[in-house]
Amino acid sequence: MTSLADDIVAIQNVKARYCYAVDRLAEDPEAARKVLDEVFLPGAIGHYGTDPLVGADALAEFLCVAIAANSEWRVHMIHTPLIAVDGDTAHAGWTVMVHLKRRGGPVDILIGRYSDSFRRTPEGWRIASVRFERQE
Repeated sequence: MTSLADDIVAIQNVKARYCYAVDRLAEDPEAARKVLDEVFLPGAIGHYGTDPLVGADALAEFLCVAIAANSEWRVHMIHTPLIAVDGDTAHAGWTVMVHLKRRGGPVDILIGRYSDSFRRTPEGWRIASVRFERQE
């Protein structure tokens, strides 16, 4: 049995791997996709201001095509996590700032919040749902 602190660190690491993968999309989409396959549950749901994306494959495809196509590079900075663990499920909120270089355009800053749910699996914690809300 793991402690609450162990669970929180494991959840933070899953989210950090997600951000790492999204940041690598433009330079190495195959490596990024491999990491995304490891962080999402097969039936994960994503809300990125579009219709909901259902399934790890749909999420990876959206991120690898739509997001990667729009920027030359990006760097996620997530912080101030608020994580609540309830047995084998957890919910987390993160403040996020992303610096990115738009293809053919300027460097931009994206600020918002992630609201995620996680589920413990035999392989460790995985993302069950992710929601990004941009702050205008």
